Amino acid sequence: MVVEVHTPVSFSFMPVGYKPVKVQWTKQHLKEAFKRHDVNGDGKLSQEEIRKAFNDLGSNCGLYRAWKALPRADRDKDGYVSITNQELDDLVDYAYERGYMQ
Repeated sequence: MVVEVHTPVSFSFMPVGYKPVKVQWTKQHLKEAFKRHDVNGDGKLSQEEIRKAFNDLGSNCGLYRAWKALPRADRDKDGYVSITNQELDDLVDYAYERGYMQ
Protein backbone atom coordinates (compact mmCIF):
# COMPACT_ATOMS: atom_id res chain seq x y z
CA MET A 1 0.00 0.00 0.00
CA VAL A 2 1.32 3.44 -0.98
CA VAL A 3 0.62 6.32 1.30
CA GLU A 4 1.08 9.79 -0.08
CA VAL A 5 2.16 12.39 2.38
CA HIS A 6 1.77 15.97 1.36
CA THR A 7 3.85 18.48 3.19
CA PRO A 8 3.14 22.11 2.78
CA VAL A 9 5.60 23.80 0.50
CA SER A 10 6.71 27.19 1.61
CA PHE A 11 8.26 29.62 -0.82
CA SER A 12 9.83 32.75 0.39
CA PHE A 13 9.48 35.41 -2.24
CA MET A 14 12.18 37.95 -1.88
CA PRO A 15 12.21 41.07 -3.99
CA VAL A 16 14.40 40.50 -6.98
CA GLY A 17 17.18 43.03 -7.21
CA TYR A 18 18.24 44.22 -10.59
CA LYS A 19 21.81 43.66 -11.47
CA PRO A 20 23.40 46.68 -13.11
CA VAL A 21 24.27 46.03 -16.70
CA LYS A 22 27.35 47.60 -18.17
CA VAL A 23 27.12 49.02 -21.65
CA GLN A 24 29.82 50.39 -23.85
CA TRP A 25 30.32 54.13 -23.76
CA THR A 26 29.38 55.96 -26.93
CA LYS A 27 32.16 57.86 -28.64
CA GLN A 28 30.43 61.12 -27.75
CA HIS A 29 30.33 60.17 -24.05
CA LEU A 30 34.00 59.22 -24.14
CA LYS A 31 34.84 62.53 -25.82
CA GLU A 32 33.01 64.45 -23.11
CA ALA A 33 34.68 62.38 -20.38
CA PHE A 34 38.14 63.19 -21.74
CA LYS A 35 37.31 66.89 -22.18
CA ARG A 36 36.27 67.10 -18.52
CA HIS A 37 39.78 66.07 -17.56
CA ASP A 38 41.39 69.17 -19.08
CA VAL A 39 41.64 70.56 -15.55
CA ASN A 40 43.88 73.53 -16.35
CA GLY A 41 41.76 74.56 -19.34
CA ASP A 42 44.63 74.78 -21.82
CA GLY A 43 42.78 72.81 -24.51
CA LYS A 44 45.24 69.92 -24.27
CA LEU A 45 45.36 66.69 -22.29
CA SER A 46 48.64 65.79 -20.61
CA GLN A 47 49.59 62.20 -19.90
CA GLU A 48 48.53 62.75 -16.27
CA GLU A 49 45.12 64.10 -17.31
CA ILE A 50 44.67 61.14 -19.67
CA ARG A 51 45.66 58.76 -16.85
CA LYS A 52 43.04 60.25 -14.55
CA ALA A 53 40.42 60.03 -17.31
CA PHE A 54 41.14 56.34 -17.88
CA ASN A 55 41.00 55.70 -14.13
CA ASP A 56 37.61 57.41 -13.97
CA LEU A 57 36.45 55.32 -16.93
CA GLY A 58 37.22 52.20 -14.89
CA SER A 59 40.69 51.24 -16.04
CA ASN A 60 42.66 49.05 -13.66
CA CYS A 61 45.84 50.69 -14.86
CA GLY A 62 45.22 54.19 -16.14
CA LEU A 63 48.94 54.93 -16.32
CA TYR A 64 49.45 52.08 -18.79
CA ARG A 65 46.46 53.15 -20.88
CA ALA A 66 47.70 56.76 -20.97
CA TRP A 67 51.20 55.57 -21.91
CA LYS A 68 49.78 53.53 -24.81
CA ALA A 69 47.20 56.12 -25.93
CA LEU A 70 49.33 59.27 -25.95
CA PRO A 71 51.67 58.31 -28.83
CA ARG A 72 48.72 57.03 -30.83
CA ALA A 73 46.75 60.28 -30.49
CA ASP A 74 49.54 62.87 -30.35
CA ARG A 75 49.81 63.65 -34.07
CA ASP A 76 52.03 66.74 -33.74
CA LYS A 77 54.33 65.02 -31.19
CA ASP A 78 54.14 67.84 -28.65
CA GLY A 79 53.44 65.48 -25.74
CA TYR A 80 49.76 66.43 -25.45
CA VAL A 81 46.43 65.50 -26.99
CA SER A 82 44.63 68.57 -28.27
CA ILE A 83 40.92 68.49 -27.43
CA THR A 84 40.04 70.75 -30.35
CA ASN A 85 41.14 68.63 -33.31
CA GLN A 86 41.58 65.11 -34.65
CA GLU A 87 43.88 64.14 -31.78
CA LEU A 88 40.94 63.87 -29.38
CA ASP A 89 39.08 61.69 -31.89
CA ASP A 90 42.11 59.39 -32.06
CA LEU A 91 42.18 59.14 -28.25
CA VAL A 92 38.44 58.39 -28.19
CA ASP A 93 38.90 55.72 -30.88
CA TYR A 94 41.63 54.09 -28.77
CA ALA A 95 39.37 53.98 -25.69
CA TYR A 96 36.33 52.84 -27.70
CA GLU A 97 38.26 49.96 -29.30
CA ARG A 98 39.13 48.72 -25.80
CA GLY A 99 35.44 48.52 -24.91
CA TYR A 100 35.21 50.91 -21.99
CA MET A 101 31.89 50.38 -20.24
CA GLN A 102 29.64 52.57 -18.13
